[in-house]
Amino acid sequence: MRAPAVVDALDPRVLREEVPGVAEAFDERLMSRHLQAALVEGGGQRCLIERCVRRQAVYVPGEGCVVRYAIEARDRVRGLVTPALVSARLFPNARSSRRHLETCLRPLAAAVGGRPEVAPFVTPVAVLEPLAMTVSLFPIDGELPTLVRATDPATMLEMLRQPLAAVNGRSFVARRCRVEVAHYPRQHHCVLRYTLDGTRAGGEEAPAVTVFGKIAGDDRGQLAAVAVPELRQQVLRRESPFAVPQSLGFIAPLGLALYEAIPGVTRIAQRLSERLSHGPGADGTPTLEDAVDRAARVAADLHTSGIPHGRSRRVEDELNELAQAPAALERFSPGLAAQYRAWLDAVAACAATADPWPASFSHGDFSPSQLIFSGDQCGLIDFDTVCQAEPALDLGQFLAYLRLGARKAGGSASPDGRETTERVCARFLEAYMQARGYESKARERLHARVRLYEMVSLLRLVFHSWRKFKAARLELAVESLLERLPALTQQTA
Repeated sequence: MRAPAVVDALDPRVLREEVPGVAEAFDERLMSRHLQAALVEGGGQRCLIERCVRRQAVYVPGEGCVVRYAIEARDRVRGLVTPALVSARLFPNARSSRRHLETCLRPLAAAVGGRPEVAPFVTPVAVLEPLAMTVSLFPIDGELPTLVRATDPATMLEMLRQPLAAVNGRSFVARRCRVEVAHYPRQHHCVLRYTLDGTRAGGEEAPAVTVFGKIAGDDRGQLAAVAVPELRQQVLRRESPFAVPQSLGFIAPLGLALYEAIPGVTRIAQRLSERLSHGPGADGTPTLEDAVDRAARVAADLHTSGIPHGRSRRVEDELNELAQAPAALERFSPGLAAQYRAWLDAVAACAATADPWPASFSHGDFSPSQLIFSGDQCGLIDFDTVCQAEPALDLGQFLAYLRLGARKAGGSASPDGRETTERVCARFLEAYMQARGYESKARERLHARVRLYEMVSLLRLVFHSWRKFKAARLELAVESLLERLPALTQQTA
């Protein structure tokens, strides 16, 4: 089912009235010149920005936009090329951009002086007043001020020595620390990879140790640092355990949660795409069926863990959050706004027809990409969103992303593809219900709640894809939503 013509993506040109600099922000050639003038000129023209690629963008209703660029600066004398990441924040007016520069960015700029990642530039922060835009070089981020210290190798070497004093039960003395960006989404958090070289207590060289650090703009890291050790202990006692990264503590002054690295890569989306493209023979280890079964058992183990941590996420909370979307959509995408209101009304009507299930410990962002596989071993990662919720929140989220991935891989282009996708989704729910020991009545109730929460996840995907200027993903999300909507409305009738 194709998305209707009313699905009008957020066009940067329409935004210009609210955010004056947005058109220029989406022009890489112009931004290369602006960044050259703002960050380089005044330093004898020794450095030249040769490459500027827009990586990410997001519209923040009522505030403006955030846009990120990957750039390369070449030293004209030595020929060295320095890659860098630039964050641009666009405001409704120049006054707001100047205030952001002075209150948020300049205090951080002094702390990065002399660091190699900013060495080729005259300044790491600047304001482009005609565009009502501030620009800053990574690791300067006004939303995550502690990122500056958390990316400093010398600072982190000292902070990580104690947590890593005993690795795998053996002594480890950290001697050198390398810092890399593992994941830096548009807003609110950043994942860093620390690689530490060191020795044993006796001086012999030890294998390098990898640690992941997560910084967020709220208390999610501190909450996860409490919940993950309890989950890890629970899992180790299970008959069929899955890997959970060991928490290495929470560094409160930096808001930094630390975790060991666990082996594995995502597999479910790949296996489903292979099946849709080539048939059963394309599967390896684990097979698609094995991977989906493991995902279901992981979800069942989470929901029966009894861990009390995590904020409450009721269906009313989810709907209240989604209800903020139409107002933002209305001005820029009125056709989509009208459709969105109708979809939201249908979901709200369904939510009102049945009592919720008791809340249990939940992942909060349970999707195929959060499960990694190493051979036959399965691991679960990213616990920033742990919560207390109905089991259907995790299950509906998983199915929403599974169907979206199948659609992206062309799984809806043929009857066979649609049948394969639905068979995999049904298998996931069946494996979960078997693990929980549900009888027929409970199964019917669970199916109904999962359909509800799947629609909640799809509605969130639609709005977030729109805010992030992801037109292709927006279309896929709307198509998935329209495909699933009849089952929900029949359930309500």
